[in-house]
Amino acid sequence: MDTISEIKQKIDIVDLVGSYVSLKKAGRNYKGLCPFHSENTPSFMVSPELQIFKCFGCGEAGDIFKFVQKIEGVEFSTALEQLAQKAGVKLEKRDYDPESSKRKQLYHINSLTARYYHYILTKHPQGKKGLEYLTQKRKLKPETIEFFQLGYAPDTWDSLLKFLKKQNIHENEMLDAGVITERSSGGGYIDKFRGRIIFPFKGIDGKIVGFNGRTIFDREPKYLNTTETAIFHKGSFLFNLANAKVDIKKEGAVIVEGQMDVITAYQAGIKNVIASSGTALAESQFKLLQRYTNDLTFCLDSDTAGVNAVYRAVEIAEKLGFNIKVAIIPPAYKDLDEIIKDSPSKAKKVIKDAVDVYDFYISSTLKANSKESALGKKLILETLVPIFSKIRNPVIIDHYSKILAAELNLSEDTINTMFKAGSANSYAESIPDENDKTPLLSRDNPEGYFLALLFKSDIDTMRKYAYKMDVEDFTNPIVVNIFQLLASYLKENRKSFNIKQIIKRAEEGYGDNISELYLWDFDGIIDFESPQILEREIESVFKRIKRDSAKRSVKVLTEQIKVAELEKNWDLVLKLTKKVEKLKKLFL
Repeated sequence: MDTISEIKQKIDIVDLVGSYVSLKKAGRNYKGLCPFHSENTPSFMVSPELQIFKCFGCGEAGDIFKFVQKIEGVEFSTALEQLAQKAGVKLEKRDYDPESSKRKQLYHINSLTARYYHYILTKHPQGKKGLEYLTQKRKLKPETIEFFQLGYAPDTWDSLLKFLKKQNIHENEMLDAGVITERSSGGGYIDKFRGRIIFPFKGIDGKIVGFNGRTIFDREPKYLNTTETAIFHKGSFLFNLANAKVDIKKEGAVIVEGQMDVITAYQAGIKNVIASSGTALAESQFKLLQRYTNDLTFCLDSDTAGVNAVYRAVEIAEKLGFNIKVAIIPPAYKDLDEIIKDSPSKAKKVIKDAVDVYDFYISSTLKANSKESALGKKLILETLVPIFSKIRNPVIIDHYSKILAAELNLSEDTINTMFKAGSANSYAESIPDENDKTPLLSRDNPEGYFLALLFKSDIDTMRKYAYKMDVEDFTNPIVVNIFQLLASYLKENRKSFNIKQIIKRAEEGYGDNISELYLWDFDGIIDFESPQILEREIESVFKRIKRDSAKRSVKVLTEQIKVAELEKNWDLVLKLTKKVEKLKKLFL
């Protein structure tokens, strides 16, 4: 165990903060008046479970080291000395740069893990199923498997754990590296990846920072990433950038969804391909990529989720000044991997024929709606205006204003006015603006309030309501991300809830949101010590969210019915009308 971890283990944050601040028990947490700003009502929360503090008034947050630095006005090294003395821990010289030795050990553990799983896949009888999957189903060549150092984690409980123990690696260090996990029963540890193809994640310097495991037994989750560690951060990692950076400098970057898309593309001779590894692309990833190119081509899955992922990513990339194109996946295929299996030359042509992203937006929207009727034009603009209103480049705005005005037979002034206003009539009423939303930690925000209530409940209540809720019921992107993470966690058939595991799995930036929701003080709002009262409140908020979701759906379906009536598509009218009636009967 490193010195930082040892000190944290020996000093409880509640005791430390309590020596400076008068704390009062508040459910699972403690609260008091913030020592960093003047306040009359307590907004300073301390979590013994997470070992962190958070002030909802001034925003200060952190662990025991951050608290001492802030309260004493000292640097980290001084805070380290003070806390080490308090904990009775002897400091060595290297402890003044504690992260360096820790990172070195994590790299060592990851290297051993990658070599072990690669050996199992390529040399050991236990790897036979994994090798058959890669060579027969995925059609990978031995040299490709070797190049990416692919591996296979045996479908056993602790084969890696035993191997690493023989290499004198302590269990706590394995846990820090994210290659093992605690048993759900609470007794001992097991391998994190079992019965999975292993994709090592290499940083820019070629060192292995983490792993992704893909099940070959149709288990949930389908893909499993290493948890956040001192050397691996999902929000700033791009798969294959270490190998592709030279080709990306020459040809720009092609962004696909998963590791297998990258690997089959590489085998087919397309070398400038990278993947987000199943996570939403973050600004930090784009800034990393910007070191090598300003030219991006998105080639994500052809399903709705893939299209939505393009929409979200483009908004960030456009602000950073990237030149953006979209490779259109033909209707007969799901993703780039399927095209490559059919014809590598066809896959190369799909990438070569990529269109400008805004041309993609316009063409896909025009295909989905009739531009001949006033209602059809309205639906088209309701889709496109929110996208184009976020563009800040006046040249791009002027160019597409002219194109859209010509397509819809409207004046450029009309289109420009809508782009500037960021609204197309009723659209602003039906879908809230993400930049003008109620704060997450507000009872007026039912979505954030719902998650916070779930975090206060037991795991059975969490499952009950998580399973009754759909992702589409939420409009707040932060809530959507956290809910998906929570739902995935609850599907793992765990007997108890561990907030630390949720935070570890969170994408970059969302961990703080989860901590804030978990720390939210309900004093004076609800008696969360009473399970019955808590569940009644959860049920009430659940119904409110479902009603709001149903209203949005009915509004969209009503517009679609009008279009279907104009087109005299009576079968579709009947089908959509039944959906509306069902929603009204259930929720309205």
